[in-house]
Amino acid sequence: MKALARSYVYWPGIDTDIERTAKSCCECARQATSPPKFSNHHWQYPNNPWDRIHVDYAGPIFGTMLLIVVDAFSKWVEVKPTQSTTTAATIQLLDDLFAAYGAPVTIVSDNGTQFTSSEFKAFLQQSGVKFHKLSAPYHPATNGQAERYVQTVKRALRAMGTTSSNLQTNINQFLQQYRKVPHSETGESPAKMFLGRNIRTRLDLVRPRDAHARLIEKQQTRFEPTYRSFLPGQQIYCLSGNPRMDKWIPATILSRLGDLHYDVLYQGRHLKRHIDQIRSFLGNNQPTGTADESETIRPSGFNQRRHYYNNQSTLLPQSETVSTDGTESSDSQYATPVSSPERTASPELRRSERIRRPPNRYSP
Repeated sequence: MKALARSYVYWPGIDTDIERTAKSCCECARQATSPPKFSNHHWQYPNNPWDRIHVDYAGPIFGTMLLIVVDAFSKWVEVKPTQSTTTAATIQLLDDLFAAYGAPVTIVSDNGTQFTSSEFKAFLQQSGVKFHKLSAPYHPATNGQAERYVQTVKRALRAMGTTSSNLQTNINQFLQQYRKVPHSETGESPAKMFLGRNIRTRLDLVRPRDAHARLIEKQQTRFEPTYRSFLPGQQIYCLSGNPRMDKWIPATILSRLGDLHYDVLYQGRHLKRHIDQIRSFLGNNQPTGTADESETIRPSGFNQRRHYYNNQSTLLPQSETVSTDGTESSDSQYATPVSSPERTASPELRRSERIRRPPNRYSP
């Protein structure tokens, strides 16, 4: 219209006058096309996870409907299969989610009867939901968060070759991988923003352990437990577990199966017992084949030297010794009989056992 008018006449404000004439035409307004669509519906970004959730139904997929629940903050997705989309079934599914994550502040849904019924409104009020926002009729883009994930879930299930038998398995596999991948809008994975950590999957097996995990494992190896412990070969009492036998039966520790479990031997039979089922033997409580504690705590070579000194004492006469001037002396203070009580105790060493070497002196 503007081009045709300008090809014949012109006056100041000709474009404005033509636009006013076209917009005031009633017949043109009835048949006009829709205005350009807004590319993205604007929602205020929530402050915390699970503050605002978007819900919608997808399906049917192999006779099963899927309730899609999306967290607007973290893009965390929940997919709940159900055979019914009634108000009671919807309330049951959302009640399970509220028990796990708490009640949100706002719920956004379409105008389905299950979301607009009085029972659903009463459920939201009792749960503590403050706002329930409905999308405009015949405009599903208002609830675009849930609508988008409906398409995503359907496309993923079709690509995985989903059947009625493996529907739940494929849903779990999809959710596990989707929650781990960084989202294009937030730059973080949904699990990181919703749970505060990344969930562990099979892909983490290819990643080596970090320094923190190695440090924790090292500290655990150095940790000295406060529970009791037994050595292999140690005589103990263990529970028989047989009402026709004594409650406590004598046995021998064979090996340690873990921190709290032992393999014990009773009359040729191997028994597995917990530390709570084992008592120390009241008699000889030393493990077989091990030295006495008083011997093991002494320096190496002590027993050999003690044996050497005891033998040397037998070489000296008991009643006479040789003096420094070559005369014999009958003084026996330097010779102690082997059978004397004073020789029963081993002499304590006063010298160090380390090998002495001459100093390496500097010689230019």
